[in-house]
Amino acid sequence: MSRERIIKQQARESLRGNITALIAGFLALAVMGVIIFDVPVFAAYLLNLVDAESGEVTGDSFLWYLLLEFGALVLAAVFSPLINGFFRLAADTAVKGGCEINSFFYFFSSPRRYFRTLAVNMGLCALYSLLTAPLAIAGRLLGGVLPEPAITAVLVIWQIFVYIFFIHYPLAAYAINDSRPAYYYVFGFIGFSFRCSGALIKLIFSMLGWIALCFFIIPTLYVVPYLAVTLMNSARWLFAMNNKI
Repeated sequence: MSRERIIKQQARESLRGNITALIAGFLALAVMGVIIFDVPVFAAYLLNLVDAESGEVTGDSFLWYLLLEFGALVLAAVFSPLINGFFRLAADTAVKGGCEINSFFYFFSSPRRYFRTLAVNMGLCALYSLLTAPLAIAGRLLGGVLPEPAITAVLVIWQIFVYIFFIHYPLAAYAINDSRPAYYYVFGFIGFSFRCSGALIKLIFSMLGWIALCFFIIPTLYVVPYLAVTLMNSARWLFAMNNKI
């Protein structure tokens, strides 16, 4: 039996009795995302900050639109520890074999833990932006030269690889053990992520059939928790083998 099959089998066994909490956490994240990112867009149209036909910001409304977008980003940062909370649910499921919904709010449990989580998230966000922004800018400059679908595909693939190489393992490690300083999670897993990226990519490819089901709403409620626990299960064994947590 292949390593990927064993990891997925362990994840399915861990999900028994825990799927409800993971679904609830995922739904809470989805609702939060809609409120933070979609409501400001709706408000911009409602307040006539954006032209309904062209979709462009009207000249004298640019500052208000900018403030609206900035407010959405601030809210996303303030509530970002809920993302870590979902990772925590997956970590408890994979490592302990059981999770409770209160783990979703674990990183709000004390001011010190909350602000350290913000530091980790903002550090990883800055690293992600630093690595993806240059290609995004180049894509805009080449917009009239290369086909738009090709540019979009390259950008999406690069963003996925940046997540694999720099973001996934730090978030997983922080969910399992958050006792280290913030800089350890931001910078301490870069080499590890490169060394173990092949295992992560291979596992993701083995689950492409499941991921494809996310085009439909109902299967997503099971697939996302299953994917989260499977990836966390793989990460925790790799961390143990490399003494990273």
